[in-house]
Amino acid sequence: MKKWIIPIAILLILCVNLVLSTKVHYPELPFTNKTKLEVANLATTSNLPLSKVTQEDGYVWFVTNDPEDIALQSLKQRMIQNGWEYVEANGSGFFFEKNDEKVMIKSQKWTNNYLLFQLPLGL
Repeated sequence: MKKWIIPIAILLILCVNLVLSTKVHYPELPFTNKTKLEVANLATTSNLPLSKVTQEDGYVWFVTNDPEDIALQSLKQRMIQNGWEYVEANGSGFFFEKNDEKVMIKSQKWTNNYLLFQLPLGL
């Protein structure tokens, strides 16, 4: 019986390590062309406040591991640099306008550590 304890413990440790290193325990992403591991690594290794993850279905997705208030400031700064004016926040949506055009940018808390922003393509 004692012979089985060590191999089972080693197997258990390897399984836990595999699950944690591949981020398989993270929630599903709202897009399909990037893996959870790729998105998490991008957010943690990038020097940019908002890191572009992907383009899909007419949207550009950005990720950050900054706290929500800092992430929102980074988003506002990015939009202002592109000529947009911040109007208001409504739930997880942030509204900007430029001339007569209005746009809403959605945010989504992916995990406790990561925040995703969904911008219409072309912003």
